[in-house]
Amino acid sequence: MNETYRNISLVFEIGNSIKFIKRGLGEVQKITGANDFYHPALQFLSSGFERLFKTMLCLNFKENNNKLPSYGELLKGKNGHDIEYLKSEVEKICIPVTRPFASMDYGIITNDEIINIICKTLSEYGQKSRYFNLDAVLGKEQEFDAVNAWEKIETKILKEHLGEKKFFEILQNPKLLDSLYEKSNELIVSRIELFIRAITRQFIFGNFSSDSKTFLFEIEPFIDIDDNKIGKNDYRF
Repeated sequence: MNETYRNISLVFEIGNSIKFIKRGLGEVQKITGANDFYHPALQFLSSGFERLFKTMLCLNFKENNNKLPSYGELLKGKNGHDIEYLKSEVEKICIPVTRPFASMDYGIITNDEIINIICKTLSEYGQKSRYFNLDAVLGKEQEFDAVNAWEKIETKILKEHLGEKKFFEILQNPKLLDSLYEKSNELIVSRIELFIRAITRQFIFGNFSSDSKTFLFEIEPFIDIDDNKIGKNDYRF
């Protein structure tokens, strides 16, 4: 295939990854007590994370081999939707950023418990759970319930933020249920924003690719988020 076309496609794919993530965050923000349709959020986020990780690995492969990888060279026999594997490979090519405003980025990329659980859920969704109910219809074993897993993320992050006692007190009041969803959505979006901001800062301050700075326009929606705007951006359409 023409190398110029491959490189142009890489630009589009990085841009698409950011658009998918933004759309996924918007779908997270739409979740309420009356709207428990989690699949759009899972679909958009899993696609966005997968695409962003793969493009970073493609750029790093090109840096080391002077060419873009083939499918086999990129995935090394792994499932293409295995976001946990892709994240672990991306972690290897990220570096701590010494600038004060980004000093926490490396820890967020490599060692944030909520992000790791989110990536596991998105990974399992992409590999096993996209057709959870259809699998039941067809008599196929259901291996992973991504919606249930996401609801556990909501519960975990709320308990950490509110404390278990206050969480259960609010949960028992039906009038406050929407406020719980609103807060969990905000906390989850905040954590993903911090993670994607840290990842995209690697394009500027990292060393995984000498070409990475040429993609500033594509990654701009996340690298420029101010701390006081984290969790406050409305991604809903």
